[in-house]
Amino acid sequence: MPSFPIFAQPVCGDRSQVLASLANKYSEKPVAMGVTANGGVIEVIVAPDGMTWTILFTYPSGPSCLVASGEAWQELEAKIKGPAA
Repeated sequence: MPSFPIFAQPVCGDRSQVLASLANKYSEKPVAMGVTANGGVIEVIVAPDGMTWTILFTYPSGPSCLVASGEAWQELEAKIKGPAA
C-alpha cells in the first residue's frame, strides 16, 4: 500500500527572493493578485508558455509561502456582463 504524506512543509521566504527564484528557475511572472479578508495577498505566477504555475500567499506579517504549483496553466475567456456585452 503506498504511503502519502498528509501535509508537506510550506516553502516560505522573502517575497522578492521567492519571485526572483521562480523567475530564474521557471521564467514565471505574476499575472493576477488579490487581497484576502485577513489582509494577506494571494498571487498567481505563471510561465509565459503556461507550462508551469505557482500560487503564492504573502502573510500580512511578511513571509510569502508557496501554496500550490503545477503544469499546463490555461487562461479562461473573460465574460463581460452588462450592456456593453
